[in-house]
Amino acid sequence: MNNLENLGESSVINLLQIYIDRSDLLGTNEDAYLYKNILPYILVNVDTMSRDSDFLPKQTWKQLGAKLVTITFSDLVAKGATPDLFLSSLVLEGSMKEDELKELVSAIQKTSHQYGARYLGGDLGSSTETVLTGVGLGSIKKGNILTRRDAKKGDLVCVTGYFGLTTIGLDYLLSPMNRKYDPIPDELLELSMKLLHEPQLRLTEGLLLSKNSLATSSIDSSDGLAISLHWLSQASNVGIIVNNLPIYPELESFLESFDMIQDVSLFGGEEYELIFTVPPSKLEKLKHIFRKHKCQFFIIGECVDSKGVFVSQKESLTPVPMKGWDTFRKEVL
Repeated sequence: MNNLENLGESSVINLLQIYIDRSDLLGTNEDAYLYKNILPYILVNVDTMSRDSDFLPKQTWKQLGAKLVTITFSDLVAKGATPDLFLSSLVLEGSMKEDELKELVSAIQKTSHQYGARYLGGDLGSSTETVLTGVGLGSIKKGNILTRRDAKKGDLVCVTGYFGLTTIGLDYLLSPMNRKYDPIPDELLELSMKLLHEPQLRLTEGLLLSKNSLATSSIDSSDGLAISLHWLSQASNVGIIVNNLPIYPELESFLESFDMIQDVSLFGGEEYELIFTVPPSKLEKLKHIFRKHKCQFFIIGECVDSKGVFVSQKESLTPVPMKGWDTFRKEVL
């Protein structure tokens, strides 16, 4: 029988769907789940960080506390929800210093308040490995629940930001003896470290998409652009053609080939951008509303009547494999 390392994260997720109760409004394989299915909708999400799998070198307790709140609420925001409550389960090592605990919990409270949510504490335990778990509750008082399953043929595929810097940052931190993208210019390395250690929530963008009924589907990109596009494609039963890779402009001159640009933009992870689809008929409204609120988005492709994800280059289509960071194998696959 296969162990989880051999199965890989995507296969484990598919296996778990058999045992998860279905929500009529959200369906299956959604990172956030519907708790109350009449207005105001109430949604809940849980996320976990462990020292072995998720803590990054030189990451402070302040950064870890803030990141726990951000990644927990990110999946709620991708559904169009407003963060309301945050709870935590802190499994800590006995060697942790009192000041470190204060730094961690203070950051959890401060970041919860920053997003408009209350921090209500939670559970406390001890172990030989630190494990931090967040539970976030959010609500939609007016607007649509954004799912992964309602994209249609002809919809435009959009993202709320650039990709690639977290990929080269992870390579720098986790592969010091065999770096693919070295040497990295100092200014790019500094920005990649900030994005990895202190991700930001696309709260305004998610609320605008929901309240104005702009998006037909939405997902956050924390698992990497390629994996997230595949989840959207499968849930909505459409194909996706990417014709504009959303690479950071500063990276284009640094990377040597299109293959490298494709790798860092598609197969990384730890980017907490929103990926969403919008009908062409709503594009001008989307531009107007986002511009009014000083939000950005980029069109990267379109939904088509097929299956799978493809990159368009020089009038040819190349299939995009469903690969990215795998938590059980602790590497990009």
